[in-house]
Amino acid sequence: MKKIALSFTLFCMATTLACAQVKITFAATKHEFGNIKEADGDVSHVFTFKNTGNAPLVIKNVETSCGCTSPDWTKEPVMPGKSGVVKATFSPAGRPGRFDKNLTVITNAQPERTVLYISGNVAAKVKTTEEEYPFAVDALRLKSGTLDFYRVLSSGTKTDNLEALNTGSIPAVVHFDNVPAHVSIVSDPVSIPAGGKATIKCTYNAAKRGEFGPVTDELSVRVSKVKRTLKIRANIEEDFSKLTPAELEKAPVLKVAQTTHKFNTVKKGEKVTGDFELKNEGKTDLLIRKVGSNCDCLKPVLAETTIRPGKSAVLKAELVAPAEAGTKFYEITVTANSPKQRQIVLYMTGTVE
Repeated sequence: MKKIALSFTLFCMATTLACAQVKITFAATKHEFGNIKEADGDVSHVFTFKNTGNAPLVIKNVETSCGCTSPDWTKEPVMPGKSGVVKATFSPAGRPGRFDKNLTVITNAQPERTVLYISGNVAAKVKTTEEEYPFAVDALRLKSGTLDFYRVLSSGTKTDNLEALNTGSIPAVVHFDNVPAHVSIVSDPVSIPAGGKATIKCTYNAAKRGEFGPVTDELSVRVSKVKRTLKIRANIEEDFSKLTPAELEKAPVLKVAQTTHKFNTVKKGEKVTGDFELKNEGKTDLLIRKVGSNCDCLKPVLAETTIRPGKSAVLKAELVAPAEAGTKFYEITVTANSPKQRQIVLYMTGTVE
C-alpha cells in the first residue's frame, strides 16, 4: 500500500512539473522607425510581451548586436497572464544612413532566446565648421586628430591625406615636429591663406617600423606657437607574397576553437577571466607576433608565443569591468605568421550594471 501511495505521489509531482511551462509571446518582434534625424538624438521603442505559459517568466538578459543600441526590460518575474516590456534605445549619432539592429532576449522559457529587430533611416545633420573640422591647432582646423592607415603590408608603404582649413584672418604656416623615422608628412601648401584649405600628405613605411599588428605613433602639428599631438595608426600585416607554393603548403595555420567569450552580468570593478585556445594546424612553427586589446581594462596574456605543429596554447584574458554600465564588446587581436589567417579577433562581451 505504501508503494502505491509513493508511486502516486511521484506521478503527481512529475505531472505537475511536466505541465509547468514558461512561454513568452511578443505582440510584435520588429519595429521600423522610418526616417529619423541624427540631430534629434536617441529614439526608443517598447516591445510588449505576455506570459502565455503557466509558470513565472524571468528575463535573464538582453544582448544587443551593437553598442549603439541600449536595452532595458522588466526585471521582476512576470506571472502567467501578465505582461512586461523590452525597451530598445538606438543612438543615431555618427550613424547616417540605413540601420538594422537586433536584440536577443534571454529568458527561462523554451525556446530560451527570442530575437527582436529595429530598423530605420538616419538623416545626417548639417555639420558646422567645428564639427566638420573638429581638430584645432590655433586657427587651423583638421578633419581628424588621427590618420588611420588601416592595413599595411610589412614590406610596403602607404600614403593617406588629411584635409585642413584655415579659419583665421592671416596665413597659417604648418610645421611638424617629433616625426617618427618611418613617417613622412607635409602640408600642401605649407602656408595656408586665410579661409583656404590644404592637404596634409602622410606616407607610412611599415618596413622601417619593424613591427606587426595594430600600432600607434604620435607627432606634433605646430601653427605659430600652438602645438597639438596627431596620432598615426596602422595595422601591419606580414607580407607572404614571396613565399613559394611549397613554402605556403608547409606554412603554419592559426585556428581558434572559440572566438567569443560571454560573461555574466557583473558590477563595475569586478574581474572577469576568459580562456581562448590557439592551435597550429600547419606544418611549421606558428609564431604569435603580437597580442593586444582595444581597452586598457582588458589584458590578454599568452605564455607561449611559439606553437609547434599540431599543438595548442591558451591565451588568458582578464577584464576589469569599467564604471560605465551597459552591454560591452571588447576585442583582442592576435597577429601571427599564418598566411591563411594573419590575424584573428577574439571577443569578450557581457553586461556591466
